[in-house]
Amino acid sequence: MKTMKIWRSILVATVAVLSFNSCSDDPDGKWDPMVWKAEVPVQTSDGVYNVSANGTVFTFSCQNYSAPWVDSAVSNGKYYYPPREANDYHTISADWFKVETSGNKLKVVFEANETKQERPLQLTVTAGDIFYTFKFKQVANK
Repeated sequence: MKTMKIWRSILVATVAVLSFNSCSDDPDGKWDPMVWKAEVPVQTSDGVYNVSANGTVFTFSCQNYSAPWVDSAVSNGKYYYPPREANDYHTISADWFKVETSGNKLKVVFEANETKQERPLQLTVTAGDIFYTFKFKQVANK
């Protein structure tokens, strides 16, 4: 009888440990990488999206996260952030580009480049502990 109680106690303890482990989330840093798809074919060079001097609109959809948001953008050492103080994590507006997320969609609008200099832009989006950086280069007006 004692042997049966011991085995039952071991079985209960084992089930408790297994059920506790099965409820835990993946540890930080173990999220799947974001997968983005352009809604129309776009031209890239070495992972950089080429932007016409005339300006354009890029639309991407995230294939594996339902509601990413904008983290930051940087161009020529200048950083841009969403207006977080207004509790807006979905837009960044500057004089020559605008970024907006809605659901799993990302829209990046580039105004015409009237300058004689290229305009690089690195845009980082996030869904929590996972980040993705888009790289754009708008050609100069010739």
